[in-house]
Amino acid sequence: MLRRVIRRPLWGGIAVLIAASGIAMAAAHAWDRPSEEGKIVAWVDGAPVHRGEFERALRANKSRVVDEYYVKYGAEQTTEFWTTAYGGETPSEAIRRLALEDSVKLKVTQKIAQEQGILTDISYSGFLRELELENRRRQEAVAEGKVVYGPVRYSEEVYLEYAMSNAIREVKSRLLEREWKPDERVLRQFYEANKIELYAVREAVKFSQLSVAFLNANQETDETLKRQAQERMDEALALAVAGTDFAGIADRLGAEVRLEERSVNEGNIRMNLRSPVAQAASHLAPGEISGVIEENGRLYVLQRLVEQGKGSEFADFAEIKEQVLMDYANSRYADYVQNRVSAAEVIINEANDEILWR
Repeated sequence: MLRRVIRRPLWGGIAVLIAASGIAMAAAHAWDRPSEEGKIVAWVDGAPVHRGEFERALRANKSRVVDEYYVKYGAEQTTEFWTTAYGGETPSEAIRRLALEDSVKLKVTQKIAQEQGILTDISYSGFLRELELENRRRQEAVAEGKVVYGPVRYSEEVYLEYAMSNAIREVKSRLLEREWKPDERVLRQFYEANKIELYAVREAVKFSQLSVAFLNANQETDETLKRQAQERMDEALALAVAGTDFAGIADRLGAEVRLEERSVNEGNIRMNLRSPVAQAASHLAPGEISGVIEENGRLYVLQRLVEQGKGSEFADFAEIKEQVLMDYANSRYADYVQNRVSAAEVIINEANDEILWR
């Protein structure tokens, strides 16, 4: 017998089908053991979303919801926080909405990896087995004195990120080799369409810097040296604000204070994100002086020297062709996943309906 379904919209364009009969749903998924049925929150194109996966998504979104409701509505975490409506939606409803969206996207991503032969088992129980095996392998390696990179024991969240990052990278590689393999014309079109955002070459931001190290002979942080370095940099900052040039400050404070001129390319976003000094320099106006900045065992004070040039030129296509290919793959993959998510059939398990909506 065909089961009757009710179709209603879900955020992000997903169609949610709520089964009119739990018996009919069980028949549609006969491979689920009856004892496991109550642990399934939903099915995404036939793949089950386990309650454990949904609860993991709830945990991941908790701080986001708390922060958003505090910033937008000034909502404090009282005993009534999760059940009080703000702007027509309670935090409890918001976190479940976001958790369901994330759970659906993850399951779609896993299904894509399974279709490409990267993942074989995309069930929650299969994931937990892999996690336990990996943790056992790492603990045994440590016990045997072998080198283990990363944590000795993965948490569920960290291992999921690790496993899915590897899987997604392999999926992109396979799709590029087969269905998405671009020719020169396609790559150039992508380059031209995105060059302002991705490939603009900007003039260097030039600045002077005063710095003091606080590492000992073993290249470890020495708290006494760090305190002394902070005192030196506080003095340097006070002198700079009072109008003393950096050369005069270096002469006054002695040889332990290093004076250098540097430049950073503001267009090198990836590298600059890893450098507090580069980020600070990029935000200074000409002549402006920074506060005290810590990076790689040294404390710094900066002063911007010249006006930043305008980004009017672009990196040569031939020189960055590999980067363009990577960006093209990332863009194609993001669009592909979004389209699959939008077209996904999501069936809510009536037995666990209250988990999602109440």
